[in-house]
Amino acid sequence: MIMSPASHRKHIPELNRPLIALKGIGPKRAEFMARKGLHTLFDLLLFSPIRYEDRRRVLPIDKTTDGMSVWVRGKVRSGREDRFFRSGKGLFRIRIQDETGSLDLLWFHYRKAHLSTFARQGLTLMAYGCIRKNRGKPQMIHPDIGLADTDKEKDLLGFYPVYSVIQGIPGQVLRSAIRHVLDQYQEYLVDPVPRKITCHLALPEFAEAIRCVHMPPRELSTDLLNRFRTKYHQRLTFDRFFHVMLGIAFGKKTRESRAGPAFSVPKGLLPRLEKCFPFALTGGQVSAIDEIIRDLSRNKPMNRLLQGDVGCGKTIVAVVAASLTVINRWQVAIMVPTQVLARQHYLYFAGLPESMGFRSVLLTGALKKSERLDTYEKIRLGEYNLIIGTQALIQEDLSFARLGLVVIDEQHRFGVKQRALLDQKGVNPHLLVMTATPIPRTLAMTVYADLDISFIKEYPEGHHPVVTRLMDGSQRREVLNTLNRRMAEGEQTMVICPVIEGSEEMDLKNALEVHEKLSKIFMPRFRVELIHGRMSSDEKDRVMERFREGLIDLLVGTTVIEVGVDVPGATVMVIQNPERFGLTQLHQLRGRVGRGTKRGHCFLMLSTQPSAQTLSRLRIIVQSHDGFEIAQKDLEMRGQGELMGTKQAGAGELDFAEMFREPELLVAAKKEADALVASDPTLSRPENRFLVPND
Repeated sequence: MIMSPASHRKHIPELNRPLIALKGIGPKRAEFMARKGLHTLFDLLLFSPIRYEDRRRVLPIDKTTDGMSVWVRGKVRSGREDRFFRSGKGLFRIRIQDETGSLDLLWFHYRKAHLSTFARQGLTLMAYGCIRKNRGKPQMIHPDIGLADTDKEKDLLGFYPVYSVIQGIPGQVLRSAIRHVLDQYQEYLVDPVPRKITCHLALPEFAEAIRCVHMPPRELSTDLLNRFRTKYHQRLTFDRFFHVMLGIAFGKKTRESRAGPAFSVPKGLLPRLEKCFPFALTGGQVSAIDEIIRDLSRNKPMNRLLQGDVGCGKTIVAVVAASLTVINRWQVAIMVPTQVLARQHYLYFAGLPESMGFRSVLLTGALKKSERLDTYEKIRLGEYNLIIGTQALIQEDLSFARLGLVVIDEQHRFGVKQRALLDQKGVNPHLLVMTATPIPRTLAMTVYADLDISFIKEYPEGHHPVVTRLMDGSQRREVLNTLNRRMAEGEQTMVICPVIEGSEEMDLKNALEVHEKLSKIFMPRFRVELIHGRMSSDEKDRVMERFREGLIDLLVGTTVIEVGVDVPGATVMVIQNPERFGLTQLHQLRGRVGRGTKRGHCFLMLSTQPSAQTLSRLRIIVQSHDGFEIAQKDLEMRGQGELMGTKQAGAGELDFAEMFREPELLVAAKKEADALVASDPTLSRPENRFLVPND
């Protein structure tokens, strides 16, 4: 069943209520949640756990071992607030005992009034935490506790969802809010995909999938849960795939009926342009350019993907396509995902010879209103023939004089909606999509089903692969010495952390703490600064500009650095907790150093003793520099240990890590979407026909 607009209006209002409507979520907490992209009840239901703890069993105290996370049940023997003798700092201790032994429950950060309600002698408590032996005696630090009775134990024993940390929101508050929304509003969840499709694929209903992702049935496998491979996770993944594939199928059908501008190709174009570049083109670049020029000379709009690894020279290919466009007196629009990358492209084109004829402008959300309106007018009149920007390019009030070519640098995200909106800015302009993510050919042909594909596999002459090494805690001094030596020689360095700030739920290196520690070690001799995704676009832009200009010696940050950094002076990267990243992401990150004349070095810093499987996976990135081979291995080995972000259904884009994990679902989604569009020639745009509450 395809949902009608009337069904939309009937069901959306309840799910679109703001989170502040929930008990326990006041204005301040709602603000914290909004920073994570959570605004409505529906957003909260789509905020999936990043991992699950198996809390289905209760063990006798004497059966527990050091390092084990487990439930225990026991009677309170004593409970009180104590103080450390030397520091005078407080701690709260509750000692419980069962038939086999006793166990101390300890808190160093606590509310005394709250814990005192559990400290009465004779009460029977349930406690969950990690067992630590202190002088041979077991204890739990900061455990989860509750009163033991038959009714409550049913709720306590099961799989425990762990969510990505939200600053200012205790984990229990988040879990309670999600459970409340499930209990009170599940009836408003309407299946967005025709049921005959999901039945055919043996996938559960949408509402059941949402509930079971947050409250997994006890019979599920812990392994499948933590690899996000249960049928409930797969159902939500399929929905995201299906919605995007529907947009692709619809777009392809529309484009096939159009005529586009046909460009005339001057004799000797490529040899003349090659003289403007400081190096010879590779065979892969020449081949891609030939295919693109052939497309641009036809009266059908080009629809091509240019896929190539980091550093293979895709930008040069885009320059040639843009040059042919402006020679034919048409405009070029280049859209990139960040202001940092937009400015980088702008500076690159500005540095090309004037003879190439580019009159370029940078268009981002950072422009003041008066500047923006003036720029819009000049674009409309054709005074600029090369417009480089972020999503500011798809604003409704921007129009072009003669838009002939659209270039989209997708980096590591795949968005259909942005492509379609920019495509509508001209009369059937040619489209070139570039991606640095080396996904396998079979997946590329599925994801970019509406595009012809050109591959670049060679690197320009003089390219040196980055030296990559696995390091552990005992080699920390060696890494610090390397940073010190390289910065003393005038080189720049980067340290990447998996999260912005720390939490009790994840023992990960966080950017704020690492920045503070490294500042104490290296400042004032060297300039150490911080960048992360919670900063405003302007703040990130300023930091990156300072880094590009050589005014920062050591930049500490999160994976926001992954996109758009091209700093020739950067030669060393340290990646903390590399086991928390996919291989492809690690490959993209290390591609940010060694882009100048000096070879780059990347240190993968392990914080704990990793498993044999993790070591085997990370050794692939040490031994291989072929992005396509790494991507294939990532596809084969991808499993636990990834940081999952918020997955919003119907957001119009795909996550490559998700595609690697579920390639069969991706293919199935494409097949069903193609069949649906083919079966209904009058089908209107899919976003108007399907229930996508957060779209």
